[in-house]
Amino acid sequence: MLNFRQIILSLLFFSITISAQSIPITVSSNIDSSIATIGDRIHLNIIMQYPEGNYFELPHLDKKLGKWDIIDQELSESRKIKHGYRQLWTLELTVFDTGKVIIPSLELRALSAADSTQALLFQTDEYTVDVISVLPPGTTEPKDIKPPFAIRKLVPWTYIIFFLLVAAIIIAWWIYYRRWKQKTPPLPLNENYLEAPHLTAFRKLNELREHQYRSEDEIRQYYFSLSEIVREYLERRYFVRALEMTTREILESFPELDINGEIELDFKSLFDGLDLIKFAKFIPEPGEMIEYWDSAYNCIDKTKHEPFLK
Repeated sequence: MLNFRQIILSLLFFSITISAQSIPITVSSNIDSSIATIGDRIHLNIIMQYPEGNYFELPHLDKKLGKWDIIDQELSESRKIKHGYRQLWTLELTVFDTGKVIIPSLELRALSAADSTQALLFQTDEYTVDVISVLPPGTTEPKDIKPPFAIRKLVPWTYIIFFLLVAAIIIAWWIYYRRWKQKTPPLPLNENYLEAPHLTAFRKLNELREHQYRSEDEIRQYYFSLSEIVREYLERRYFVRALEMTTREILESFPELDINGEIELDFKSLFDGLDLIKFAKFIPEPGEMIEYWDSAYNCIDKTKHEPFLK
């Protein structure tokens, strides 16, 4: 009888220990800004956190969310964190009304892989965005174009003298500039601009790695700098505006840049992780810093272009 009680107590203690190590199921959300103009794009970011053995069922959305048009939506892959997983769902919205426009709440269902009949319901926050017009205050419609005015037949002498004086000043300045340029030696060439894109990126990555990161702000800035280095490399290497493009736009441009296969998956995994840090605002484990650094280095190393002549 004593052995049976000990077994029951051991199983109860083991189950309590396992449940204590699991993270709770949570849903949080945020938006880029509460003020926008007509046609601006607002991003609604929904962060889902859940333990292993669970998953979220997202609501089906067509092209509208309340008064907002859904331009695009993107669901990141589940990322492993301590005692669970984290996932980011991003909705890109726009609206063409003015005033206080509400982004309605969304209902998400958390399910268990073992028993899908039991579900937990979560609702995101409701947000109000103040949408203003791009027209000046008080303007209701475009003004009529002014009718053409009659050209004077005679030009006053004062106008002629003024234009001649201006022309003489411009000519004198041009002559002075040409003589000054001939006497002034050219500035020394900045060799940094001759550096290949991948060499610039490697140098910045090494500088980033040598720095010591102690506070959370410094660690978060480390990941922002890592993303900026990779995007700047893509911009200089492939002549795309990667610093101004979203992750989705960059990934869509890869087929045209002959980036595909395994290297495309490496870039996607890197950008998804960096976006999760940016929007979910969480700090990865200390050991993941070097993993992100290695991933960025490998992506650049596999796509670099070595010139035949130096």
